[in-house]
This record gives sequence, C-alpha cells and structure tokens, in this order.
Amino acid sequence: MCIAAPARIVDITDNVATVDFGGVKQSAKLDLVGDLEIGTHVLVHSGYAIEVLSEQEAKESLEAWDLLLEALDEEDKERNNN
Repeated sequence: MCIAAPARIVDITDNVATVDFGGVKQSAKLDLVGDLEIGTHVLVHSGYAIEVLSEQEAKESLEAWDLLLEALDEEDKERNNN
C-alpha cells in the first residue's frame, strides 16, 4: 500500500522544500508540483510533493489523519490491556 501524507511547506531551497508533518520535518522534492510558496500544503509520497492542497483539502486531510492516529492509539491500548 502506498500512502501520501499531507504536510505544510516551511522552507524552500532550490527545488527542495522542508515540510512539516505536524512537528516532524522532512525534505520533499518539488519537481512534480512546480513553484510553490512557504505555507502551501502538499501531499508527500516517497520524498516528493505530488499534489498541492487547498486550505480546505489540507484541513480535511489532516483531520482524517488525526482520526486514524487516534483509532490506532486506541487499538494499541486495547491490545496491551489483553
């Protein structure tokens, strides 16, 4: 399974952005999305920004990720209690 995660661009040097995944920062190449500005949200997969997200899309995507992570945390807690 391949998963692209939403991130916010916090810095750009040449054609490589530093993106923030809710506190975790990583580099992402911008070859597939063109010129972008700091603050733009993108989907990142395998070290590449593959799609630009609108503010609304970024919000919805981040909310979905939060729900997924909460569910996984609950699953871990249940598994550890058994």
